Amino acid sequence: MNKQQIDKLMNLFLGISAFLIMLGALLKLQHIQSGNLILWIGFITSFILSNLEISRLKKVINKMNKVT
Repeated sequence: MNKQQIDKLMNLFLGISAFLIMLGALLKLQHIQSGNLILWIGFITSFILSNLEISRLKKVINKMNKVT
């Protein structure tokens, strides 16, 4: 996979996790039991994806520092 495909995939997964967070919050406001689970799945997914994105950006920064 090239960089553009990875960027698109990461944006897709981050969008899905944001949707899960909003859906979980809405269901929790309506006192639906599955809302809590969906909310936590969204938070955990967002946390994992954010850490992956940060580590990927650190690699890019290190490559740029080595070039200059």
